[in-house]
Amino acid sequence: MPAAARSTKTPRGRRRCLRASLVVAGLVACSWALAEEQVPACDKPVLMLVIGQLNSRDALKEYGTALRKLNTYPEQQGYYEFSTRPSETFEGQWPDNQFIIGANFPCVEAARGFWYSDDYQAIRHLRSGAGNISVTIHPMNEVPEYIGKASPKRLLPPQPTQSPP
Repeated sequence: MPAAARSTKTPRGRRRCLRASLVVAGLVACSWALAEEQVPACDKPVLMLVIGQLNSRDALKEYGTALRKLNTYPEQQGYYEFSTRPSETFEGQWPDNQFIIGANFPCVEAARGFWYSDDYQAIRHLRSGAGNISVTIHPMNEVPEYIGKASPKRLLPPQPTQSPP
């Protein structure tokens, strides 16, 4: 009879077998729990905010062309919410060389998946020297209940730009 089969016939062998079974069961349970913990829910949308002051629009052109060719935004479920200079200024002056871009992502982990992807990191250097650019992540607020239940009370035509108070 093989040694493995004999070992469970004695009390000592049964205890060893039970301990080994518990260890294996514990490892399986732990690895399952760890795998489950490593997958985020991705249910808290964020806005990637890119604010910049350009020194050279030409330096940004090649970067912009390369960025539009990437599949990384769609793969990470990201999209531009806005990407422009302001359409209207209510107060103060908007510098000619300043821009702001807002990109939505379903969660911060998806935004990281875009930013730290090999594809994006490979083109990031193309905007070197374009100017001073900051990229930050901001949580999105949930839409309040009153939105969509009534029309806005005041719809105004364009107004003169106000000076800061």
